[in-house]
Amino acid sequence: MSALAVAVVCLLFAPLVRAMSVVPPTFAELVAEATAVVRGEVTGVRTEEFDSPQGRGIRTLVTFRVERTLKGASADTLTLTFLGGTVGKRSLRIAGMPSFTAGQREIVFVARNGEVLCPLIGAGHGRYHVVTEPATQREYVTRDNLVPLSSTDQISLPLESTAVAARVTSAADALTLSAFEAQIVDALGRGESVQQKP
Repeated sequence: MSALAVAVVCLLFAPLVRAMSVVPPTFAELVAEATAVVRGEVTGVRTEEFDSPQGRGIRTLVTFRVERTLKGASADTLTLTFLGGTVGKRSLRIAGMPSFTAGQREIVFVARNGEVLCPLIGAGHGRYHVVTEPATQREYVTRDNLVPLSSTDQISLPLESTAVAARVTSAADALTLSAFEAQIVDALGRGESVQQKP
């Protein structure tokens, strides 16, 4: 991409790029603001060009095979739309935009999918990796920066924070997948329905 093309893209999407500066949500805000909370496996990542009022842009579509719906309408798949990506020789990179790889298992907190540059609440604060410990097969949760999550109180800390890493010394201290999901369900209230895929 030429320097002029990069400058034009930056100018066209400058209001959107500024919007990536986020204030970390609390756990309660994360759950309340999400229209959907889903655990799933990434089955596909593709990019495409699109027309917008700001000009010709690039977006990335991430598709999940849904394992469990904790909030929102149940479906077998979920596709999220993110601004940015690469199509041919054109690239649009947004600092702080989460990236995905097929095979990853995630819990995502979603709002306004297809309407905003990032459909995750608080960008990377709305995405948690599900990791399986090889030796024990114990499933636990990490933040977007791969630091194990030992308490939902850590959700409101900046992702770059080393304080979290200092307090969580091993995967053994991390919340298990079932414990994290139980806290989400509890935050939603006991009357909220949760749908599990067989």
